[in-house]
Amino acid sequence: MSNFDNEIQDNSIELDLPINRQILSFLQLGIEQFNQLLDNIPLIRNDTFFEEEENQFFFPLTRASIGRDRQSPREKPQNIQKYLQKRTILFQNNHFDPRLPHIKITQFRNTNINHQYFINEFGLVDSQKNTNSVDILIGRLYRQNQDIVPNDIILPEDRVISRIHCKIICNDYFRKNQIIDPLYLKVLKLINLPAQIKYRISQFLEKPKIVQIQDLGSICGTYLRVFRQEPSLLQQGHKFSIGSDTFFNIVFNHRLDLKLKQIDEEWHSIIKQLSTLKHPQKHEIHFSEQLNSTSIFEPIESIRSLSIQDLYQKLREYQIPILIVKFLGQGVDINRAINLFVGKNQMDTNDYFVGRGAENNIKINSNTISRKQCRIKYSQKFSAWIINDGFQDRDSANGTWISLQTAEESDQKIESKQIELHHNDEIKISDFILKLDFIKGTKSGIGHIINNFLHD
Repeated sequence: MSNFDNEIQDNSIELDLPINRQILSFLQLGIEQFNQLLDNIPLIRNDTFFEEEENQFFFPLTRASIGRDRQSPREKPQNIQKYLQKRTILFQNNHFDPRLPHIKITQFRNTNINHQYFINEFGLVDSQKNTNSVDILIGRLYRQNQDIVPNDIILPEDRVISRIHCKIICNDYFRKNQIIDPLYLKVLKLINLPAQIKYRISQFLEKPKIVQIQDLGSICGTYLRVFRQEPSLLQQGHKFSIGSDTFFNIVFNHRLDLKLKQIDEEWHSIIKQLSTLKHPQKHEIHFSEQLNSTSIFEPIESIRSLSIQDLYQKLREYQIPILIVKFLGQGVDINRAINLFVGKNQMDTNDYFVGRGAENNIKINSNTISRKQCRIKYSQKFSAWIINDGFQDRDSANGTWISLQTAEESDQKIESKQIELHHNDEIKISDFILKLDFIKGTKSGIGHIINNFLHD
């Protein structure tokens, strides 16, 4: 080897030495920070590598700033800054009186009770939150700033749960003053009745005290259980979850309107056109008893050239109710993902069933789906398409859940509307279920105390 080659080899060793030391240093801080800065490593002299100024260039991150709370690739930035303002006056809500009105939240995971929380007029009892938000915030552990604890209910580590996932708004539930419609209030003042009777009447006329929930642009969404005996009204944009990883969206929802046109040849052509489109745009048609496939003609020429959105718009010109649902996820036949349900004029339809069984209108081939998972129908009573969980006297095994976010809000990761909660409602976040109990408390007036004394 020539002297020139030896000189090159010596120089390369000298140049590689600081880079190797730098690599070892970055491995101590974390491989991700090393990957981010690897492209920016310059060739520098060995005698300047350990100088403090140069060292600051290579180590801009300290251990305290390296946390696990990095943004997931699927997670868009949340607008959570308003929930991170630290309290100037600390307040400890550590006194719970079960005799007073309160909300009990029971946390389940895999049918096992993990924890119970209690909310009184001051907030969540024993909450560690130290920010200014008056609402009950739910999310995973916030690691970006160890001094800030924004959540009241901190769920165990789960990357699909957002840092601040959703919030429960319950100020109105604990309000002290009565809110009565001005007209009712005026009538109460005019009638000549004892004050105690007026007060009793006012309790019936008072505006209900409500509790609401709002998703804050979370990754996996926040869901409410659909019950077997209490139908949920379907709206366009609604998103549902069934089983472990199966979803469906309401992409088109048209109610009965007798002022519109009756079905004619053009309507039949639209239905036929939707049923003959190529995959994945092909629509599976489900008819009520009044209509069947034999009455569907070949589409007329003017219909063949229309887009799907134009066809949907045409369907809105007719009085007959139509619902279009798109299924996706585990167990869904991609060739039958889009389903169109046809209603009746001024009559309830039969139930359209979704489930694992072959007899269902929509068959989902997944073991986490019940044989009769849920049922959809057009209800004349509600003048709307409705959905119920399960079948007759049996609930589905894993439940049917409706998202707080619409499909569009979910895609854009933006806040949902505020949805009213009711007693015994259940909230699903990832595989955690939170059951709510609204407890009015017991009376503690002097009359109640005397009554207890006399009966003891």
